[in-house]
Amino acid sequence: MNPSSLRLRALPFLLAGSVLAACSSADDGTALSPPAAAASPSAALDAADIADLELRAERVVAAGVPGVSVAVIAGEQTVLVSRGLAERATGEPLTSDHRFRVASMAKSLLASIVLQLVEEGRLSLGDRVDQWLPGMLHHNGDASIENLLRLESGIFNFEEDERHMAPYRAGDFSHYWSPEELVALADSHPAVFPPGARFHYSNTNYVLLALIIEKITGASLAEVVRQRITDPLGMSGSSMPTGSALQAPYAHGYQLGLGPEPVDVTAISASSVFGNGNLVATAHDVALFYGALARGEVVSAAQLPAMFTPSPAMDTQYGMGVWRFDHELPTCGRFVGHDGAVPGYDVTAFSNLEGTRQYAVLVNVLAPGDVVGDEVAQAAFRELVEAAGCNGAEGE
Repeated sequence: MNPSSLRLRALPFLLAGSVLAACSSADDGTALSPPAAAASPSAALDAADIADLELRAERVVAAGVPGVSVAVIAGEQTVLVSRGLAERATGEPLTSDHRFRVASMAKSLLASIVLQLVEEGRLSLGDRVDQWLPGMLHHNGDASIENLLRLESGIFNFEEDERHMAPYRAGDFSHYWSPEELVALADSHPAVFPPGARFHYSNTNYVLLALIIEKITGASLAEVVRQRITDPLGMSGSSMPTGSALQAPYAHGYQLGLGPEPVDVTAISASSVFGNGNLVATAHDVALFYGALARGEVVSAAQLPAMFTPSPAMDTQYGMGVWRFDHELPTCGRFVGHDGAVPGYDVTAFSNLEGTRQYAVLVNVLAPGDVVGDEVAQAAFRELVEAAGCNGAEGE
């Protein structure tokens, strides 16, 4: 349930293009708008680029992944590709309208809201957790808001406590965890290190940030996200549920390694990842978000350098709610975004720093080790991400 950050370090993403235009659907699961006539910082995808993207999506499905949804925004062109199945039992085809649980991409939205509140003077990056949530933590309550954002608080990761997944392993997918219970799970363990000492991926950080956002705004996290992020950006397929139900159409999520066949784990309660991973969205929605973020349309441009820059003293490529990768895989640019994994889903979405090209690749399967399947499936997934990030791009 941790995002596959080690895998991600082997594959950053993205490159250059621009915003989006209206899409026209094709019967084969591909939708696209015409390439922009005017020149853009990076070339749009031509017919060969799109055919290659489609082929690589088909290879992912051929490697055993039930379904894959891809969105690429390049210049004024949007390309949407979907292949495979939304549900194995019924044979329902996957389309670009299907929603996925997009896991740790939620962190990017929460970090954006925190920075909005900082700019509004309602919160400071130097504030301590125990100033806002007094008595909630017995360990590292003196961690700062910035420590939480950068995953440097040293607070234990609740997902590493076996009690967290026990109800779901027993078949009670609707089991509800309150945010306070998730924090209590973490706080029952000693701190990993003092605040600010180093980087440690702990989802507890973003549960705490969610509680602080709710306290400051007086509204539910879902409502704050809707008002501040998804409605303004037109992310009509996005929501922050806390239960098992998903709004149709949605992709069923399948977990490998629990038996001879993939197990449908779609209904595992989103309360289990409140704040750190309960975002539901389409591929197009998350691509829209990361483009707007990179262009300074979500968080002010003045705050972006700090948000996108990892702490110099830390051995990490993590900023505030985003990963930052420069000329890695693909090698065609510098990108910010997030990947994520929750039972049944593995996802990644990034934008180049200029905000001129975005992509998202979402699959509805997860194997042990937070990967998409065996080595063949993993290789096909990486090749698809490379194509989504670089096809039609001019290298920097």
